[in-house]
Parts: sequence; C-alpha cells; structure tokens
Amino acid sequence: MRRTLAKLLILPLVALGVLGLGPGVAGACACGAIIADERLRAVQETALVRFTGDTETVTLNVATRTDATRAAFLMPVPARARFELADAEVFAELDRISRPRVVYREVVVDEDGSDGAAAPGGGERVTVTDHTKVGPFEVAQLAGTDSGAVTDWLAEHDFTLPDDLAGALTPYLAEGWLVVAVRLTPDTSGATFADGLPPMRLTFGTEEPVYPMRLSATAEHAQPLRLYVLADHRMDAGNPAREGGEPELTYANWVRPADLSGHPVLAGMVDGPTFLTRYDATFQPEDITGDIRLTRAVADEPYRAVVIQNRYVTGTSPATIVAWVAVVAGGLVLLLAVLLHRYPRRRP
Repeated sequence: MRRTLAKLLILPLVALGVLGLGPGVAGACACGAIIADERLRAVQETALVRFTGDTETVTLNVATRTDATRAAFLMPVPARARFELADAEVFAELDRISRPRVVYREVVVDEDGSDGAAAPGGGERVTVTDHTKVGPFEVAQLAGTDSGAVTDWLAEHDFTLPDDLAGALTPYLAEGWLVVAVRLTPDTSGATFADGLPPMRLTFGTEEPVYPMRLSATAEHAQPLRLYVLADHRMDAGNPAREGGEPELTYANWVRPADLSGHPVLAGMVDGPTFLTRYDATFQPEDITGDIRLTRAVADEPYRAVVIQNRYVTGTSPATIVAWVAVVAGGLVLLLAVLLHRYPRRRP
C-alpha cells in the first residue's frame, strides 16, 4: 500500500516527462502525504494559515526522521494554488510570541531525598492543470472529477490506486478540489531530509478556511500538529477526529506591526491589527474523519496557556516546617500557663 501511494504522489510529474522517484516509501503528514526513497516519518508538523477575505495561504514546515535523499509531497487544495518556498524563521518567531507562560512551583526535598508534595497528573477525466519549477522543486497540479476517473487514469499509466486511498481522495475530488504534487530534493548533493522538508507555502482562493486532514487517515503513526492561524478575528478550530485529539488552544491575542520589531518575517505578513490563534494536537489516523474547519470565534478573547513546572530544592519540607512551628507554639502556650499558675497576677 505504501509503495502504491508513493507512485500516486509523483505520477503527475512522471506524466509530464519529469523524472520520478520510482518505488519508494510513503507516509502522511497532517495536511497530506509524503513519499521518499527511504522510510520517512513526520515527527512534528507546524503550519500557519493566513486567511484574508477569500484567500488562504498555508505555510508548512514538517520535521522528519529519515535518511531519505529524495521526496515528494502531496496536498489537496480547494482551488488552483500558487506554490512558493517559505522562510522557516516565521515559525521560530510565532513560537516566541505564543509559547505558554511557565509558572514554577518550588518543591522542597528532605535530606533523605523525599519530597512533601504528591506526584502531578461529472465527465470522467483527469487534467494536469499546472507544471512549474520553483527553485530546485517541480510542482504539478492534478484535477479529476472523481476518484474513479483518477483510478482509470492511473491504470492507463500502469499504476493501481488502492481502495482506501481512493476513498480518502473521493470527497476532495467530488467537491472540485485539486491535488498538488511537489518533487523535492535537498539543497546540497548527498544531503538528506533528516532535518525535515523545506518550508513550503501554498496560496489558494476559498470562502471557508480549512486545513485538509482526510488523507492522514491512511497514515501509520500518530499525526502531531501545531497550527497557527492569522485572521481578522480569533478563529475556532474544528475537530477532524471522531473522538479525542481535539485541537487544544494554546494562545490567542492580537498582533500589530508596531509590536513585531523583533519578528521581521512575521511583520512582513501583517499589515494591520491581526488576531493570532495557536492550537496544538496529536491525531490518531484511525480517528480522522474530516478536515480542520476554521470558523470565527464568538469573541476576540485573549488567552495564553500556563505550564506549571516543579523546582526541587534540598532542605526542610513545608510539612516539616509546619510541624515544628506547631510544636514551638504549643510549648510557648504551655510555658505561659505554668508561669501564670506559679506566679498568679496580684490584685491591686
């Protein structure tokens, strides 16, 4: 199944006479699928969705664990997309702005090493609509009316589309979506994708912002995702899974160009007051049933997650201190009682 998916990813490029990867190993990231000439696993996917009016831009950075030297990336989009290379620094800037506030809790450890706190918890045809080259990468966009047409087209080119992947593509193609295929190579000869795929950006028209997730139902491993959203207002993220894995809100607040002097890449993407929302999640493939739909929140309420971390110090535990204070206080009271009894207060 993995080998068949690999062929699908690169096929639009092969059809155009572009050198393909041949049989390879495929995997999935949250927004699509990846093929490589060696086993590749996405260990963290970070994405930024910028939504303005009727245009959505998805900037994507995928950290991987692999020795692959060649790879291809597949992503369904609701309309014809523009592909660009992106600057990964924008994610470092977003992280610095949105990281949770850390509150330290001091836990005193007794001399014996213990601590006093408890442990924490239509017409059937396929069309290659575009074929472009961006830097060292080649990009093609494949359009078809349904998965049956795509299956037939693949069969004509000696490829077989498995039923489970056809089922994952069917909703996208039935809705008129396209499939973007990107052939990737490292910047230097002999290099691998061990440090992740190069940052990519796709821009397309849509009235309803969405982060595609349905192809991830065919993945073999859990899908970690950090999703940033820049829009005119705070955005809610729908849950693409049938149970569990709901995106967790980490940060929400306004960002303004005047406040981004230390974040030059992000400043170039913000031309006025813009609301930044961040979600973190891990999805199990078998639970994924849809895409992440982004909708305007009821209110533009700021939020920042708080993480509590313990700091362990050697000394006397709080419980021991309280006990000693109680003993000393009790002794003082007893001593006072004895003195009053021995030396009663004389009346004038």
